[in-house]
Amino acid sequence: MARQLLVLIVLAGLVTPMAGQSTTSIQGVWRVVERTIPASTADRRDPFGAFSEGTYTNLQPELMIFTAKHYSRTTDTAAQPRPTTDYKVAGKPTLEELRAEWGPFAANAGTYEISGTTLTLRAIVAKSPRAQAERNFTRLSIKLDGNNLWLTPIGTEAGMIAAA
Repeated sequence: MARQLLVLIVLAGLVTPMAGQSTTSIQGVWRVVERTIPASTADRRDPFGAFSEGTYTNLQPELMIFTAKHYSRTTDTAAQPRPTTDYKVAGKPTLEELRAEWGPFAANAGTYEISGTTLTLRAIVAKSPRAQAERNFTRLSIKLDGNNLWLTPIGTEAGMIAAA
């Protein structure tokens, strides 16, 4: 899950706040409005196969919430809206129906630290239990300019990520 979180945030690129935001803090609620995947990241594809090289603005919902010490991230990772129709057999979804409904979704919450322009996220709870391991973390460079926040991954517990 840490790698999935990493790739999704790598691709997140530009976000805009849904709540008030100061210029010195990322505290608040942020909504992803654009995702850019540069050509140099072709070897790091979106884990859900929804995106390839390019810039996307027609995205499914994603929120990142930052308090003084904690963060929460909830993301619909599907390329298209997830199904809202009833199951073919009421109360007995097929494996494919469950995958379409629950698979393209990521969620985690935990603590964060900022040191200079580096943001470190450590999940306490996550959709994937592997992301909750104490040793797991994601590091991103941050750039805050008014109502825009750029997040670019730079490393995880597995090591540094090559610059895009």
